[in-house]
Amino acid sequence: MNLDYGFMVSIIPVVVKALPVTLEFTVISLLFASVIALVFGTVLIRKVFILNKLVLFFNTFLKGVPLIVQLLFCYYAIPYVLEKADGIFGWHYDPRAPSYFAFAVVAFAFNYGAYLTDVVVSSYGAVDKGQYEAACAVGMTPFQAMIHIVVPQALVISLPNLGNYFMWLLKATSLASVVNVFEMLSVAKASTAENYAILEGYLVAAGVYWIVCFFAEKLISKLNVRMKRC
Repeated sequence: MNLDYGFMVSIIPVVVKALPVTLEFTVISLLFASVIALVFGTVLIRKVFILNKLVLFFNTFLKGVPLIVQLLFCYYAIPYVLEKADGIFGWHYDPRAPSYFAFAVVAFAFNYGAYLTDVVVSSYGAVDKGQYEAACAVGMTPFQAMIHIVVPQALVISLPNLGNYFMWLLKATSLASVVNVFEMLSVAKASTAENYAILEGYLVAAGVYWIVCFFAEKLISKLNVRMKRC
């Protein structure tokens, strides 16, 4: 089997053109996942009555169900819910223009939010409780002690894990092609439709993913080193 190197070179710009969509999807999903993790983590840390049990169950469920299943669930369930809610409070849903990008973000945000919840809880637990008590003893309010003493240290502790999850999420965006999100993998696959050079398309996509992840890993490593020096 001979690879069509000319075709591979020709579709590199096409695949790279979809890189902004991949990065946008990764960043937005990670931001929402972080918000979910902070909410879930706070509930677990504070042991909010009843809610902590619900969060534990929901967190376990999200981590136990494959991401691809959650993607397909959001792909089919969210439009159904939105269609049923059509007209409520003057809001209108157009089923002819579904936002597959947003549906996929919901699935990724909750899935990775469940994993990041563990990072929030473990990072908080790694900060010496004596520092919080000392801050309160010198006149800080509990909120001030959390913001100025606990949170900065917990953030530094959590950075390596956050960097790893960013990398995993970046690579997992290829699954979004299953629900019609045109990121790099789906664009590479579509480019092979005319000459059926499927292997070549996948190799190009793999190469671009590797290069992006390589530089992202370097940037994350430098950020970790800089934060530890602060």
